[in-house]
Amino acid sequence: MPRCIVLIRSHEPLQEGWRKRAFGPAGSLLDDRVKVAGVRFDETYHPVQVWRRIGGGDDPPAASGFDYRAVGPAATYAVRVDADDADAVERLRRDRRADVVAVFADPTVFPFASPYCGDSPVGTTQDVARRLGVPALHRAKLTGRGVHVAVVDTGIDSSRIPVAGGWAPTPGYVPGSSAPNHGTMVAYDVRIAAPDAQILDYALLKSQAGSWAAFLSDAIAAFADLVERVNAAPGRWVVNNSWGLFDRASDAPIGSPENYSANPDHPFNQVTGALVAAGADVFFAAGNCGADCPDGRCGTGDTGPGASIHGANAHPDVLTVAAVTVTDRRLGYSSQGPGALYSRKPDLAGFSHFAGSGIYPADGGTSAASPVAAGVAAALRQAFATDRLAPAQLKGLLQRTARDLNGDGWDYDLGYGVIDAAAAVKALGVKPKARKRASTTV
Repeated sequence: MPRCIVLIRSHEPLQEGWRKRAFGPAGSLLDDRVKVAGVRFDETYHPVQVWRRIGGGDDPPAASGFDYRAVGPAATYAVRVDADDADAVERLRRDRRADVVAVFADPTVFPFASPYCGDSPVGTTQDVARRLGVPALHRAKLTGRGVHVAVVDTGIDSSRIPVAGGWAPTPGYVPGSSAPNHGTMVAYDVRIAAPDAQILDYALLKSQAGSWAAFLSDAIAAFADLVERVNAAPGRWVVNNSWGLFDRASDAPIGSPENYSANPDHPFNQVTGALVAAGADVFFAAGNCGADCPDGRCGTGDTGPGASIHGANAHPDVLTVAAVTVTDRRLGYSSQGPGALYSRKPDLAGFSHFAGSGIYPADGGTSAASPVAAGVAAALRQAFATDRLAPAQLKGLLQRTARDLNGDGWDYDLGYGVIDAAAAVKALGVKPKARKRASTTV
């Protein structure tokens, strides 16, 4: 485990490092109280305040789970280190236990773009809008106006998609300054159902991990930043994540306390739950490691039912999205449950592999299916802020109103079925808005 995430008990220099988004204020403290032989702090990564469930003080909770009824900013901060070997990690745990709460794996994650198991696109943006039920949203004047949608991805080209701010793992990134690629496609797909949503460019997949990749520690920083933003301006937030873990070889083994893929106590799984608890509707693509046509990056033993939806993509509080064509055919690469953190995954399906953004021949992968579904949530959020419809209630509504393709209720391929905006609008009782009549003078 050469690179890992270290969770440290709170000290003022760590708090200052988080406030300033800088490593410097914490450097001396970490060198004096935490550093051991064979471990080096990554000074490009500032301390990150990690939210987790309350109940165990500064100690790791005794039982795994996601109970945020008493959530608050936990007195722990994440830092990133490089270790020479497992012995160095063990020294860190053993000799610095007064300050070190836990050590976790920091695997690399990638976007879920994937070629279709065929050639030509199936349908167009217009077909997706029609099959989704977008006309019903528009009759109700639901376009996502006033709703913030964070597109956590490779970055967005603002000449194609307007952006209203953002974040990146390294300083100096101007939101919206990315080349038109995966992130721009995802933002386009959100706007099929929510054309007036405010798009935030969270360019996670522009980190030191390489092109179109990120360390999970970067994702912790992104989500911690989002928790602050949602708490500062609660009400209407949607977060889309079309990325995840293809290969568990970069993770610690399941059962290890350092594990990410199946461990609720990993700080990214905890901060994901905290983001939902703060009031965000969080969407994750299911993944592209389905049994019928898995992506070539899927690890050995990481394809098919029960082995292809890992970590936060299987978090019980998020909406996990599988993929179908506009002809209601399941796409063969769409990952299948049970999920590693929660067995009843995916939650529902969205449309994919259609001629859409023009970035690629087809907007494909569960990468496209997830923002198509997230856009529906953003449109509905315009009418119902979280004080009227909590994230868990909106999630339940989208599950109940999904179109069940197989006629057998929930299943491990498509969850409850294909997201249906028209049915959701009807279930919420949103009436079509009458057009204003032109005034006349007498």
